[in-house]
Amino acid sequence: MSNQPTQLFVVDDHPLITQGIVSLLKGTSEVTVAAVAHSLAEAKEVLKDKGSILHVALIDIRLQDGLGVDLVRHIAKQFPHIKVIALTMYDTEEYLKIMVQAGAKGYLLKNTSKEELLQAIRTVMEGHYYFAQGIQDVIGQYLLRQEKPASRRGGSSAGEGVHLTRREKQILELIAQELTNAQIAEKLGLSPRTVHTHRRSLMQKLGVKNSAGLVRYAIEMGLASPSRS
Repeated sequence: MSNQPTQLFVVDDHPLITQGIVSLLKGTSEVTVAAVAHSLAEAKEVLKDKGSILHVALIDIRLQDGLGVDLVRHIAKQFPHIKVIALTMYDTEEYLKIMVQAGAKGYLLKNTSKEELLQAIRTVMEGHYYFAQGIQDVIGQYLLRQEKPASRRGGSSAGEGVHLTRREKQILELIAQELTNAQIAEKLGLSPRTVHTHRRSLMQKLGVKNSAGLVRYAIEMGLASPSRS
């Protein structure tokens, strides 16, 4: 990195996380936390004001008013000079894939150390990708899928050949039963926000635009029966 400190933008809907990162990097000469936001809307306002001076954005996957991936796409289109690093508790291939395809250059887990955070910032500033040490197996699985022959990936219907986790299949089956996020959350012992995140992730993963598409996929794959009504 240059002699000037890297201007970091931290986006997370938990103040304890943002405050923790600010505290963690306080006194570090190579990185300055230039801005903090706790929602998608707030982040977009910050970008309007300070987007031109920011170098790196550290973005949580889930925000109180949307998904971090939407912010990553916004930055990729409007502020392509800003390098994005995903900061999350999720160590699954699906989230890694979604964030990277949206434009993220790094992927860190929330238990990262100060040293790894600084290394990730240095690496993306140098034009490279950085992935947390704790998700090496996930990265391997993702890269293997990307290396499949194009003839096996292309020309297929939405969702064909996609691997769903046990939890994703459970949620998809319940969506096909026309349960709401709150009902699914109660049934599976999850929070409604977690169910919402899974629903959005499933739509991204299967290439569908709405719940009707998810239901259609569930029926086609034998995960649910057509409605008798």
